[in-house]
Amino acid sequence: MASVQGQPERRRFSRIAFHRPGELRAGTARVGCGVQDVSLKGARVEVPAAFPGAAGEPCALVIQLDQGDTLIRMDGVIAHRDGEDVGIRCTGIDLDSIAHLRRLVEVNLGDEALLYRELAALVGGDG
Repeated sequence: MASVQGQPERRRFSRIAFHRPGELRAGTARVGCGVQDVSLKGARVEVPAAFPGAAGEPCALVIQLDQGDTLIRMDGVIAHRDGEDVGIRCTGIDLDSIAHLRRLVEVNLGDEALLYRELAALVGGDG
């Protein structure tokens, strides 16, 4: 496995750079955010410094895919927070959203075999 700054890389799902607007909700807080990257198992977003969410807190992320009504909605947990950088681990996603996310990952990975390995890991609870 690769390492980042001396720590082993534990990620089993490919991150796709994906700069889109989103909305992050945690507790009673609801803020606009900038999605930085997304995977089949979560996302990394940039939030305003005043956002009160902390690691371990349940959250919901809505990502606007286009000018229409196409959205990815996922429930999750704030996996980490470093200032304005927030990592979200997906804990639940509806069928329409997973279809949109699957297509997004498929187009960006360019490797169908890798996509199917990641989908199998997602269904199997790996990662």
